[in-house]
Amino acid sequence: MGSLKYFRRSRKPNAAGAATNCLSCPVEKECMYSAKKIYEEKFYESRNAGWPIHIVDPEIEDLVGARGMSWAVGRLQQRLAEDYSENTPQEEVERRPWFGRCVYESDNNVCDDQIVTITWDDDPLPSGQDMPLTERLRSRGAKTAVFHMIAQTEKQCERRGRVYGSKGEIEYDSKMIRVYDFATSKAQVHYPHQPGGGHGGGDAGLTRHFINAIEAVEKGMMSVEDAQISHIGCTLDDIIRSHAMVFAAEEARRQKTVIEWASWWRANVGSMK
Repeated sequence: MGSLKYFRRSRKPNAAGAATNCLSCPVEKECMYSAKKIYEEKFYESRNAGWPIHIVDPEIEDLVGARGMSWAVGRLQQRLAEDYSENTPQEEVERRPWFGRCVYESDNNVCDDQIVTITWDDDPLPSGQDMPLTERLRSRGAKTAVFHMIAQTEKQCERRGRVYGSKGEIEYDSKMIRVYDFATSKAQVHYPHQPGGGHGGGDAGLTRHFINAIEAVEKGMMSVEDAQISHIGCTLDDIIRSHAMVFAAEEARRQKTVIEWASWWRANVGSMK
């Protein structure tokens, strides 16, 4: 379930009037979603011309060192000031990324608040009574997952969550992992290496492990399947299924219904060979 609840024209402050661009809006200084605040002021304070500044104008990141901050800020203001009017063809409005556009005037239709609930039934247990029950149940027990994505949060572009198990729970965010043991009533906190970069270093890390997997296969050190698991942590089958689950969740949201996975898979994907 989910929808676009806040960033709509009906939520636009009355005092903003017909303004479609932050730099020409009479209430820009009071608006927390001002593009001037998000891009220009934070850029000037941090002196960081990377993301998201280089999305607005890639040349700023490349030339700020040679031309200086005054040029960079002027260039950024120029891009943010780009606007459209009632005379601009609709196809032109829809085609261009207006970085200074009023957030309440955007044609974005992505949810700003969404919850996805996924449940799994027990999987058939492997045969062999001599195997301990905990081993037979491993990854096969019934479970429930709840995913909540929301625009208004302190942790912008970060992930955080909590996993509840039968022996303990795990809490995590983009900086730490906390493991609590029910038996001992003690917790251990781990702080993984923070390499920085896109998605907390995940972009570069994924690329690095993908290249390592290719190298392992090309040198005959591993099969394709083993290299996927060892270096990437998932198989192509896992990737296809996870993407399919996203499409199923969106269908459930739009139709306001519950999706039965096996039936949806047969109807939309079929068998994978």
